[in-house]
Order: sequence, then C-alpha cells, then structure tokens
Amino acid sequence: MDWESLDSVKKGNVGEQIVKSSLEKRGFVVYKCITKKAHAFDFLAVKNKKIFIVAEIKSKARLNNFRATGIDVRHCNEYLTVMKEMKTDIILFFVDEHPKEERVYCQKLTKLMEKKVISGIEYPNTKIAKNIILFSLEDMVEVKKLDPEELRILKLYSHRNYQYN
Repeated sequence: MDWESLDSVKKGNVGEQIVKSSLEKRGFVVYKCITKKAHAFDFLAVKNKKIFIVAEIKSKARLNNFRATGIDVRHCNEYLTVMKEMKTDIILFFVDEHPKEERVYCQKLTKLMEKKVISGIEYPNTKIAKNIILFSLEDMVEVKKLDPEELRILKLYSHRNYQYN
C-alpha cells in the first residue's frame, strides 16, 4: 500500500497545511521537507530572519477521559535527540478535532517535559496510555480555532474506535 494513500497520512497532511497557513498569516516563511523519506521534523519556519521555529505537527484529538494529549514515546525520544544535536527546541503543534477543543494548540517540547502535577496527575505521563507520553492541555498555547471545513476534513480521516465524550 502506498504511504500517501493512508488516511492517517492524509489527516497529517491536512494538519500540517493548517499550521503552515496559520504561521504564514503571522509573517513566517515555512520550509518543508520535500524528500519522501522519514525526516527529523515537519518544517522550519522563519520570521524576519530572526525568529526560527522547528515544528512538528500532530493531527490528533485529545484524550476523552483526561485533559491531555500525547505523542508516541519513541517519537518523543527522537525529538529530544534532534533538539540536543541541533541545540534548539522543537515546538509541538496539535491539530485537535475533539468537540471539546476544535483548535490548534502548541508548546515547546522542553516546557512539556517539565515535571508537574495537575488535578492529581503527574505530567509528562507514560503510565496512562501504552507507549504514549501524555502532556497536559493546561500547558498548551492556542494557535487558532478550527473552522467548520477544517473540522469536516479532519473528521473524514479520523478512525477512532470510540466516540468522543
């Protein structure tokens, strides 16, 4: 099966386009990987040749039972290695179609990795979901609300095996 034909890849591409457009509206020039192989991050955004953002985009809904979202532990470790080698932070952007969110939010990975307890839950958390490191939504900064068409397309490619709460 062709990688690009997978719904998860299509959904990821939609999320990347939403974040790219949002950054461009804020005056950033976005540089995206054009090689069709695994890459260290989704894109680099530069504003006025002074502000640089290394961005990784996750197109996924938050958890139902916790005010949290997360990423694969293996990917997180890869991003931490990239950050160390590049001596820069990675900003994780989440494109979230969950009815309680319907927005794009983000945060620097270094901030997300700071230990904290929110509502009795320790974050970052690797105990609640298998092979996923969870981050509290309390740490996120809103980028934009998703419009109805963006939500429709994201939900078209979603394959959750349970309903949103």
